[in-house]
Amino acid sequence: MELDYQVEEALTKVFYGETLVNQLRALSIDQPILFLTNQRYYDLFADKINPLFANQANNDWYICANTQCNHLTELKNLLDFTKRYPENQSMFVIGFGNEGIMDLAGFFQKHTILDSSLWLIPVSIRSLSRALTPQRTILQLPNRVVLQTINMPERIVYDQTISERQVDGKQIDFLTFICCGVICDHRFLQNLYKNYPNKKQLTTRPFAGMIEEMIYFYQLEAENLSNYGKLFEQAFYLTENGHLLSASMKKFLGMMFHFVWNLQAYPFDFQLKNFFVWLDLLGYPIQWLEQISKMEYLEKVLFLAGKSKKILVLEKIGIIDGYQRPNEKELLRTMTVFQQIVSEIRGN
Repeated sequence: MELDYQVEEALTKVFYGETLVNQLRALSIDQPILFLTNQRYYDLFADKINPLFANQANNDWYICANTQCNHLTELKNLLDFTKRYPENQSMFVIGFGNEGIMDLAGFFQKHTILDSSLWLIPVSIRSLSRALTPQRTILQLPNRVVLQTINMPERIVYDQTISERQVDGKQIDFLTFICCGVICDHRFLQNLYKNYPNKKQLTTRPFAGMIEEMIYFYQLEAENLSNYGKLFEQAFYLTENGHLLSASMKKFLGMMFHFVWNLQAYPFDFQLKNFFVWLDLLGYPIQWLEQISKMEYLEKVLFLAGKSKKILVLEKIGIIDGYQRPNEKELLRTMTVFQQIVSEIRGN
């Protein structure tokens, strides 16, 4: 299938519903191609992709680690790698991989002196969400944004068979859909609850039927969707022992604390405990890690809130009210409610 995707002035073609190989086979590309990819996807797909192009000698692959790769060191290494090309070289830059590849390819193509076009091939729902978001960020590891630009690709090619095979990543991908429901559409959130009631359903039932709605939600609210929970997520990187939480756990807890804060500071009717129970049944880590100080964490949230833009407030599920800054009283109440609900669920 093909969709027109427009964010601000940028128009992108989104292709999905066919395998990657079939979609690329239908194209005719004469220019040299620079693929930016993770080691995992190079190993799985390079031998299948290279024969699809008439002049395989014109294909270059720049290979990154499978982890976070949109950072300063990787950008510098990429710039050194591309010094081999003449300054007037015309080429396609194709980012094929995880979220970091989406940002690295987008940032590089926007600022390179090469005459280039950008395509993105995301390999998961979370990297598709990054491809659909105009902001391209480069980090100072572990997670501090030091460079940022706006760049949308001419084309996004998504093959859901790649992401569906990565069962271990489906739980992380599902957060993207939950966020879409919370911010954009109550009915969509209710359907998630109905169709994915537990971890077994989450790992076995495909996401293909939700792709088009997700793309529509990102067209409306890409910035809000990509930033939801970020303030609370970032605070874990500044908190002692925060490294004990994986990046995906930080993301999940960041989204949850943002949502619970919203309900405490600007209440609306919502069955929060039932929401926690559902997330627990899906296998998400709702338990607070005891090695992390709750008070230190809240101090870091408050510190970042004073330096950052105001964060999203919902009037109710799917309806945006505006933007506010959390204060100390609200954050203390948020932590108390979070802990009370988890204790009730765990029977402590």
